[in-house]
Amino acid sequence: MSDPKDAEILPDDHPIDQAKPVEPEPAPPQVVTRPEALLPTVVVALPLSQRPAFPHMLLPLVIPAGRLADAARHAVEHRGGYVAFFLTRGELGESAAFTPEDLQPVGCIARITKHADGEGGALQVFAQALARFRLERVEARDPLVLVRGEVVRPQVDANDAQVRSCAMAIVTSLKELVQHNPVFADEIRMVLANFNNLDGPSRLADMAASLTTAKREELQQVLEVVPVVERMEKVLTLLAKETQLAQLKSKIQGQIEQKVSEHQRKFFLNEQLKAIKQELGLETDDKTLELNRLREQVEAKGQAISEEARGVIDEELRKLALLDPNSSEYGVTRSRLEWLVGLPWGVVTEDQLDLAKLREGLDADHFGLEDVKDRIVEFVAVRKLRPERRGGIICLVGPPGTGKTSVGASIAKQLGRKFYRFSLGGMRDEAEIKGHRRTYVGALPGKPAQALKRCGSMNPVILLDEIDKLAHGMQGDPAAALLEVLDPEQNKDFLDHYLDIRVDLSQVLFICTANDLGGIPEPLRDRMEIIRLAGYVEQEKVAIARDHLVPKAREAHGLAARDLAFSPGALRSLIRDHAREAGVRHLDQLIAKVCRKVALAKAGGTAGTRARPLGPGDLAPYLGKPLMRDDELLAHPRPGVVTGLAWTSLGGATLEIEAVATAADKGGLTLTGQLGDVMKESASLARSYLMANAAALGLPAGWFDRHLVHLHVPAGATPKDGPSAGITIACALLSLACGRAVRPRLGMTGELTLTGRVYPIGGVREKLVAAKRAGLALVLLPEANRRDHDELPELVRSGIRVEFVSTLAEVLAHAGLVPSVKPGRPGRARARRAS
Repeated sequence: MSDPKDAEILPDDHPIDQAKPVEPEPAPPQVVTRPEALLPTVVVALPLSQRPAFPHMLLPLVIPAGRLADAARHAVEHRGGYVAFFLTRGELGESAAFTPEDLQPVGCIARITKHADGEGGALQVFAQALARFRLERVEARDPLVLVRGEVVRPQVDANDAQVRSCAMAIVTSLKELVQHNPVFADEIRMVLANFNNLDGPSRLADMAASLTTAKREELQQVLEVVPVVERMEKVLTLLAKETQLAQLKSKIQGQIEQKVSEHQRKFFLNEQLKAIKQELGLETDDKTLELNRLREQVEAKGQAISEEARGVIDEELRKLALLDPNSSEYGVTRSRLEWLVGLPWGVVTEDQLDLAKLREGLDADHFGLEDVKDRIVEFVAVRKLRPERRGGIICLVGPPGTGKTSVGASIAKQLGRKFYRFSLGGMRDEAEIKGHRRTYVGALPGKPAQALKRCGSMNPVILLDEIDKLAHGMQGDPAAALLEVLDPEQNKDFLDHYLDIRVDLSQVLFICTANDLGGIPEPLRDRMEIIRLAGYVEQEKVAIARDHLVPKAREAHGLAARDLAFSPGALRSLIRDHAREAGVRHLDQLIAKVCRKVALAKAGGTAGTRARPLGPGDLAPYLGKPLMRDDELLAHPRPGVVTGLAWTSLGGATLEIEAVATAADKGGLTLTGQLGDVMKESASLARSYLMANAAALGLPAGWFDRHLVHLHVPAGATPKDGPSAGITIACALLSLACGRAVRPRLGMTGELTLTGRVYPIGGVREKLVAAKRAGLALVLLPEANRRDHDELPELVRSGIRVEFVSTLAEVLAHAGLVPSVKPGRPGRARARRAS
């Protein structure tokens, strides 16, 4: 009964607890009540959950089936139809279950005068509220709630001046409220019409309170107040709030109606003005102007527009002329026409064909990157000999901070072409490449078509950044969509889903960037020319910092050359001690940090008029203590520790392989450091080779059978895998077994086979750069990688000794773990010292 879904007021489908006084039709029979002294003191208690009932209210209710309906039937059959309605202390749930403790202390005694069975066991009743009823105690709880209480009737003198003034104030408030609140207009008018027939001020106050939309707690407070004057004052407060809300609502509604009326008036006047001007030939409408503008743009492009595109444009113009400008299809058609007409049909920029000037410009923008510069010069040379040659597709792969993105902008500038860059990192919707279908809200062409319009030419340089970080989801696979874009045989007829015509991308120079070639799908990788950027050695970093980073940072921080300068020694110290990464991004950040501190001193007036150049010993106040030092193990190695060389997506890196042994009844090998399956196989293979050749290597018989060897590769949180650590692991195990350390500042890389041969590896340039950064003096490389080494720039090869090996015996000899290989023996080491 207390649930809004179950307890309803007839006939408005309101919850039982929202009962309000109504004028029922047809009227129920006249209520015959006993005198106040004869009203029962023990009655059935029924709950109301949203609004309390007031005396003299006629309540048409639907009581839900179950315990509440049974209680109401019991009251009709055995207790003369008398019940007491109490407001609950909180909202009741779906089941409408309640306990006597849930009821407010004051309710209203009523009598059910008419009842009828409803659907599903519900009970429809008319109940006449009679008087206030104060709950004293509970007589029964189950199966129905019986309570004992007393009937409360106030005593009031109707001729009292204060009572009469309050009554007149209530009547005045009701008259004002009926002007603004149409919800209770009929009920308020009924009360005002029968004001003289109301039996006293108490009934007037109760009726007025029941006509408000006050909160349940405020209405319950009115019900609990017995003194009439105090109750009328509370009712006046509620009526004042109700009047204020009604006035505010009327004001807001009036403002809205006024705005709507003004808008409609302006609209009709504008339409009439347009019609008059059109009749006089003074002006055409917006639609006609739009069509004329589009036709003029099409005529201006002339024959440059392809036949397919012209046919589509003409058809769309005819359709646009027939559509209503207010229709959604008009906006879609107009947007497509804007894109079709806005494409730079037949517009191309003229390439810079002076090869010497082109190379000079590339060298001025970037230090190093010779492979990239050579490829661009070759591209222009071919264009010079064959102007109709199509664009190219180049992929720059290298660690972060090596200039992949900036070199793309430099290439466009030096070629004289427009430049457009967009990142593919995290892209998971193929519509970003091939365009959305026009049925979607906010549909747009794909990025290639957007780039052509933005650049205003059909031969821009488009940089596809982070192509190795593409994602795929429910919206399709962008990598698959790029196959058509980056295929020279297909991109001349690239089909954009939004434009629904074929666009020629064959003149575009595509430059892609990636950190890890393995993140690019094989079909996509096959369509690109791969150029690797291995990272910078110290000499390159010094030159880049001196010629590019320092001047740029000084200008960005408002400093002049006399305010800040780095000596060559300071730059070398900065690189060695703070920025050993493959790129120069962190180096740029450190230089900016120094500039900020110098700018602070200059702005604060603490800097001198001319600062001397920073030396190696001056960096600590700006950057703190050096973050990187030469590892003590490189200069003073210990048994069981050998330095290997590894390749990562961030460039080359040195890898310390450590091994310790403990005596045990049964030998074994424990591997830690998040090693992959291939690396674990390399460790097992190295151990098996050493066990099989223990006598030839001078190891004690059965040493591996009596020791438990633990091999660890720091850092433990970084996953590692690959076969190139095979010879390094073998040297570490042999060094541990024989108790001799390898020679100082030695690094090595190579795959080991079970028969002791050394197979080639990849990433030679990256690994040599890492070895130079770490300060290694000797590096062992597989003999099969000699050609890769010889092709490296002199800057990378110089300053470090490289020995080429083909067997593990040669590796161990160079490491100082076994006697040197005899000169006449096959497979002897071939040394190469770079100048």
